[in-house]
Amino acid sequence: MSTKDVKITFHTLIQRMWGQNNVIGNNEQPFFLVGKVLDYIGNIKSKDKMQKFYDLRDKKFCFIDFVYKTDIDETDVVYSGVFKSARSDFRPNLINKRTGNERKNPKEISEGDIEKTHFLVKLSKRDNEVYLFMEKNFMGVSPTVFVNYITRFTNSYLQHIDEKRNFSIQKTDIMMNNFLTEVERLSRTITAEVYFDKKLLGSEALNFSNRTVSLKRDLILTAKASTKESITEFGIDVWNKMQHQDSPISRVRIKGIDENDNAVLLDTSFFCRQEFITAELDADTGEVNSTQLLSRLQKLAKDF
Repeated sequence: MSTKDVKITFHTLIQRMWGQNNVIGNNEQPFFLVGKVLDYIGNIKSKDKMQKFYDLRDKKFCFIDFVYKTDIDETDVVYSGVFKSARSDFRPNLINKRTGNERKNPKEISEGDIEKTHFLVKLSKRDNEVYLFMEKNFMGVSPTVFVNYITRFTNSYLQHIDEKRNFSIQKTDIMMNNFLTEVERLSRTITAEVYFDKKLLGSEALNFSNRTVSLKRDLILTAKASTKESITEFGIDVWNKMQHQDSPISRVRIKGIDENDNAVLLDTSFFCRQEFITAELDADTGEVNSTQLLSRLQKLAKDF
């Protein structure tokens, strides 16, 4: 039986209240409402499946095919499920790897190959956190799309119970190691690259023209240490600034030398915790065995 090592990324889900002028952090709380939203999605009947569809870019769409609720203990509950996504309006000819022969694709132009993305949400009253464990599938659904999808159906759920949304839903990445700790371990920091959103150009700080549509999303500030000097403190200051609410900094990359004179690259985008789960593949379709993967995902979440 063929198997696949499925990469799982770790996140938390929070809700940030609108119109709050409190101290940073006081207007955030775990997004426990996601449980009721997932229940709401799961209760949509099969015959109304299209109500769950959510359009993505490039003629793609996705939806939660199913979601199951499981009580771990008296404080923690998990919701595990599968996203299905596909791309329509694309049906090139098929080619046989063994013979090189091509044939017409029998699918309709409105059909697309299904990509599955498995996920699990853990509501932990014990930790006062809402965790998201997500399969990393480049062709499927990303954690950002998950948040956008849930936001859409949070609106539907609140409308269903005659309430209005007064918060935004966001994810944070759970780091494998503490970025700041790794910076402090460097014997010398040589360069620091700070990534800013291009909207900073039109802010009061720089007051540039708003004609930034042709620019890539990020602007990069590169700071370099003088010969034999270190800019570790600068890197720490930038990291701390990045943690502030509404910080214009989206990413930090630091290059330095460790105590053994080895070159080290630290990048905040690399520090999302990841683990692998081995799951069997269906011999006919090549797809991951969803029952097995979700079962092992539940064990991972329970032990986390």
